[in-house]
Amino acid sequence: MDQARNFIASSSDRSADIIEKADTEIVGLALEMLRNGTADRVIVVTNDIPLGEAAEALIPKYGIDDDQITWLAGRELADELAEDFVPEFD
Repeated sequence: MDQARNFIASSSDRSADIIEKADTEIVGLALEMLRNGTADRVIVVTNDIPLGEAAEALIPKYGIDDDQITWLAGRELADELAEDFVPEFD
């Protein structure tokens, strides 16, 4: 979580002291779930660019394959969901 805090602080030009603990916990939880086998793949959905970049950059450093972690912005998730939902018209 310290690495995530420092990454986010550096990426956003902010002090590490003001980085939200929840942001670092998202990266930590994703990593924990992948490492302990609770999940085979994790999607982090956030519009917080430094947080998304931290997840994609840091988690693979722990032996996790790049394709097991995906970062989607909210709009990308909405677009992906819309592709799966095609209303049928009579």
